[in-house]
Amino acid sequence: MLTVETAKWRLERMKGAEFPLVFWRGSGRVVDVGESSFALQVRGKRADYTWDRLMNVWQRLETNHSVSVDELGGGHDAVGIVSLTALLQADDVDMVAADGLLRLRDAQGVPVHQDAPALKPRTWSVWRRKIDGS
Repeated sequence: MLTVETAKWRLERMKGAEFPLVFWRGSGRVVDVGESSFALQVRGKRADYTWDRLMNVWQRLETNHSVSVDELGGGHDAVGIVSLTALLQADDVDMVAADGLLRLRDAQGVPVHQDAPALKPRTWSVWRRKIDGS
């Protein structure tokens, strides 16, 4: 897994660059990178993050062996941070783009929280809204 310093360095060089979104159609863009925060544009909406938020997502990925757009709230900010994680951690994660899910490739041990069936949508209309980003 990358460190935050490496992520900062990479994102600083990616300002204005687009990246593919996980779970939603379209692309995201790196808008701003600062010492304490960074910003992405996800299908026209700005999402501001702190570096702590990125580290929390990465820790969640390590302890649970997976992280999904839905478990982070399902909004444009969740899509942005999961997509960014997929981009930055491409060597360490497998992506299930249709489900908005990242899985740790070389996971060790038992995950702290395993997938709960209650978190999965029961109808296609919910999936369609999420995929279309509305």
